[in-house]
Amino acid sequence: MANPVLIAKAAAMVLSNEKIRKGVGWIVVAILSPIFVFVAILCGMLSGAANHNNSALDLCFHGGEIAEDVPEDYREHIKAMRDSFAVIDGIVNELNAKMENGDSLDPIQIKAVFYSLYFGADQPSAVDSRKFADCFVTFEERTRTVTTEDGTTKEETYTIPVPIKDLSVVYQNINTALGITATYEDMANATEIYYRIAYGTATPLEDDSTTGWEGWKYQLSEEELENLYHDLPAGENGSEIVKLAMSRLGDPYSQEKRGQGSYTDCSYLTMWCYKQFGISLPGTAAEQGRYCFNNSLTIAKEDLLPGDLVFWSHKPNGRFMNITHVGIYAGDGKVIDASYSKGVVVYRDLFDSDKQVLYGRPLVKE
Repeated sequence: MANPVLIAKAAAMVLSNEKIRKGVGWIVVAILSPIFVFVAILCGMLSGAANHNNSALDLCFHGGEIAEDVPEDYREHIKAMRDSFAVIDGIVNELNAKMENGDSLDPIQIKAVFYSLYFGADQPSAVDSRKFADCFVTFEERTRTVTTEDGTTKEETYTIPVPIKDLSVVYQNINTALGITATYEDMANATEIYYRIAYGTATPLEDDSTTGWEGWKYQLSEEELENLYHDLPAGENGSEIVKLAMSRLGDPYSQEKRGQGSYTDCSYLTMWCYKQFGISLPGTAAEQGRYCFNNSLTIAKEDLLPGDLVFWSHKPNGRFMNITHVGIYAGDGKVIDASYSKGVVVYRDLFDSDKQVLYGRPLVKE
């Protein structure tokens, strides 16, 4: 795991030296909180300093000369990480050569997870790289027909590695094989590193990407609104939360511009609604889910009331419970949410029941 003393030293050094801040800033942010990582990437992209922010990770992932200004302890950690990466690359190539049907492991993903878990460790080279790489595959026994030297055929059994697609299973394997329990921050950092190296961008914080649902609306008639409000429990704060959310129907979606004018994203919509009642929610869907969980504000799905929060996980992102989206329950099986996929705030059926992972009632904590 990352060394907190090393983090503190690096942070102090980076803040005091502009040249070094550009050179090693990404090593620091990659082992800090996921929100800080995202903000650092975003600021770098907006300021035109993305190349500088990439440089430190590139030293580990792509090689190159390490600047003389980089402190000796960081220099040694970069070298150790490079050595470990070389071993991992060899093992991945070996596993990929044994795979069938076009399957293959993504070496960037494996190294991003390794970096997140072991950068700053005293001896990452001492980690059993074979065991680590094997955490990303499952081994299947198959049969095939082979021709012997005398021209006859026979069936033989062989074993091949098959990539594991579910990262949650990979992290469970790492815990079992190596005794390392990855935190949500570790997972989020690995995801950020992967996107930065593989795509040169930051991973999306939130996303409701889904298919197979119909009937979404961004405008309701006066009659529809009247019927909705009529069915809300009178005098309940949850009902007022729903009305506030409905007042934002059709507002444009933007993670970057949220809070500017009418722009919002899913977590800003919920945060804005609850703020009117003096309740301060964190700034992302995953952290709002963590807030509800840590403060015993979760409820069962069958207990949902208007104004409650619904959380989805549409894809692994390493954040709390892999939460990627949040909406406000409107009653009668409906939800109001700022939709990434539709680009506006919508009122729709409570979609993707198989991806709903948590339900919360922050109004209890007033």
